[in-house]
Amino acid sequence: MSAWNYYDLAEDQLKAFTRSAVRTKIMLCLRDRRITAGELEKEMNIRTSTILHSMKDLIETGLVNKKGMHYSLTNIGKIQTILLDELVAAIVLLDQHAEYWQSHDLSGIPEHLLAKMGMLGRSQRITSDPASPLKSLDNFMQELSRAKNIRGVSSFIAPGFPEIIKDCVERGANVELILTDSILNVVSKEYFDLINSLRGANNFRLYHLDKNINIGFTVTEHLLALGLWRLDGTIDLAGGELICIGEDATSWGYELFEYYKDISKLV
Repeated sequence: MSAWNYYDLAEDQLKAFTRSAVRTKIMLCLRDRRITAGELEKEMNIRTSTILHSMKDLIETGLVNKKGMHYSLTNIGKIQTILLDELVAAIVLLDQHAEYWQSHDLSGIPEHLLAKMGMLGRSQRITSDPASPLKSLDNFMQELSRAKNIRGVSSFIAPGFPEIIKDCVERGANVELILTDSILNVVSKEYFDLINSLRGANNFRLYHLDKNINIGFTVTEHLLALGLWRLDGTIDLAGGELICIGEDATSWGYELFEYYKDISKLV
């Protein structure tokens, strides 16, 4: 069955998500907990009578249970709320950085992770601005200097990055890098001594990828720095990275790294 045919089966539920802001916010508030109507009133700053009216609808549609004075999501309600939460966070992310997503190539992000973009929406994001053009770069460099685990995929060579990685390995950070074959050939020639000095390090792994990709990113235990090529095929090194801080963003970044690691080979 095609996607547009499926819509007919889901239309009523999809409309229910948007027909009432109170109903939607209640579901999001109930995502991982049990709570009373009075507690919801204080948290949402909405009258109890309004909350109870929406609760009645949610109970009748099988999305919420009531036990005593407490309300909680049913199994179906929880699944719908998780999907709703992802959608809301993704919409906010895309709206706040619309120019970035519209002008850059997304082909390097697999569809299953495009569907999880809301994880980046729930993170703290640092971007450069005309008053402080190096702000995001400074945050990135500070994080690398103290990170214990560094994972990266590169389809281009950033000035000074090989030396930084060498310093991180030598101070004991666990580093895994994936380079495209074309970049590995350049690195092997221009940074032969540097790469050779890391060959015996137990905390360094280098992989190669035999395909061209339009993405480069680095993820640590605290931060994700995502860089995408522009649609015109150029690399935007001046403020072109999206820096995301938070557990959701790093989880998304590690999953993206594992996707590329699965299709790469150890050097």
